[in-house]
Amino acid sequence: MESAGKTGRSAGAGRNALIFAGSGVLALSVAALVYLLSVHAKLHHASKHGRAVSAAITPADNPLTSFNREGKPGDPLNLEFVGTDGQIGASFASAGWYRADEIRLVTSARICTDCVLGREYCTAPVSNLYLFGRKEDLAFERPGGNARQRDHIRIWNTGRQASDGRPIWIGSATKDVKVELSKTNYLPTHQISPDVDAERMLVVTELVQTGNVIQQTTRPGFGKETHGFNGGGDPYFTDGQIVVLTLANIPTTPFATQVRSPFLASIAKRMAPLIRARLTQSMGEQMQQTT
Repeated sequence: MESAGKTGRSAGAGRNALIFAGSGVLALSVAALVYLLSVHAKLHHASKHGRAVSAAITPADNPLTSFNREGKPGDPLNLEFVGTDGQIGASFASAGWYRADEIRLVTSARICTDCVLGREYCTAPVSNLYLFGRKEDLAFERPGGNARQRDHIRIWNTGRQASDGRPIWIGSATKDVKVELSKTNYLPTHQISPDVDAERMLVVTELVQTGNVIQQTTRPGFGKETHGFNGGGDPYFTDGQIVVLTLANIPTTPFATQVRSPFLASIAKRMAPLIRARLTQSMGEQMQQTT
């Protein structure tokens, strides 16, 4: 009987411990949720001015830069795309680039840790920059040796359409070379390479090699050689031209914009030959229709 009593008391203590642990986990989860919502609200409020300044810029104004959350000019715009979001995503995935993670508590903590420890983070989030009243619609990156270095691009839908009805997008390609304290607000940030034209050419070269680019032209951005500083205080120089890439008008999967891992990227690369074959067939059909 005594043994049975001890067993019962032990079982009761175990249940109480489980209830206590479960309550603790629930409390921590609620606290984390509240914190995340608080951080999101603060970031949204902090970026209010930047979004307002960028909202005053329309596609017809031919914007030259994005804007940071304080409303200061950000990185220069140097690329334009004609294509759907899926076609853009598929092209970058085929080139070995990943879709950047959204800024969250976990992703922010991870990129900070990986930068300090010099570890790789293939889909690290990019800081938000603003155009047309909102942050970038798409962001892709090609990781470097660690989270301190990477090639990346932010892209916005301009709301305009090309002659074939597909949307026109504008983007800013820059290369992160190291982590530094911002020269404007003294918070940790990435420093960009000043040669933004070299990064623009890297993106163009890698996308052309996928076979998804059917036309490449240029149009004036600044329209002349320009030296400036982005919103973080980093210097840059450019010839002032924007490269316009027209992508093949081919079907893509709903997941084309969400390649966030080496595994998915390997699948995209395997599909690239099929896409190129479909592109060749499509171009042949177009030529027959015009003759």
